[in-house]
Amino acid sequence: MGAYRPRLKISAGLLFLVMLAGCFGSSPSRSTTTIPVGSHTTHIVARGDTIYRIAHEYGISSDRLMQANGLQDPRELAVGQVLVIPGHSFAMASEAGLADQWIPPRADRQFAWPVESGIVSSPFGIRNGVMHDGVDIAAPAGTPVNAADDGVVIYCGRLRGYGNVVILQHTQGYVTVYGHNQRNLVSNGQRVRRGQEIAELGSTGRASAPNLHFEVRCDNHPANPLAYLPPPESDHGIKFARSAVY
Repeated sequence: MGAYRPRLKISAGLLFLVMLAGCFGSSPSRSTTTIPVGSHTTHIVARGDTIYRIAHEYGISSDRLMQANGLQDPRELAVGQVLVIPGHSFAMASEAGLADQWIPPRADRQFAWPVESGIVSSPFGIRNGVMHDGVDIAAPAGTPVNAADDGVVIYCGRLRGYGNVVILQHTQGYVTVYGHNQRNLVSNGQRVRRGQEIAELGSTGRASAPNLHFEVRCDNHPANPLAYLPPPESDHGIKFARSAVY
């Protein structure tokens, strides 16, 4: 998929805009994302989406979809726009489940840790009644944030809640998200290599202290990043807020 900078239209009450592409499956030209906003499902508009197609996908009428999002004209859709899907709740997407967020089953696909040292302070899963779609890694401000794998920058900018954020698209449709950055060091459309510095860790957005909010997404759903990261070696700089994790 070619790189583009989306025109963002934030729906009322939206707390998080996460990513712009998911797994492509058998249709590489189309990518959609579903994310939770409170108890509602939301849909991020992708190229080729129409009001009719989106409404049909979720089993609702076009009129109901437009009314829920304050749309007067079906042609108002823009890539990156977030639509609330009325009457739908968000189903947790991690196939690993949440029996133990700290020790999920190991995924076949593995990424590199996005920072060389830090403390995983908050796991993937429900936090204060709200879905936390990634892990938080606490580290000093300015710590290098590195690409977890080869990829292309599909978004570099600022998003509500995430502050300065970089979103990378990888092979097989995987996407990784790097939020709360002090400074982004890449640009939209740029190709990056695994381990390349893409940002400086910070506390922008909804962050009470310097940390990296890191997500792994595929097939339109967030997955537990710890399933995609190698267990830290004994001499590794990564530690966990919960003891005896590995």
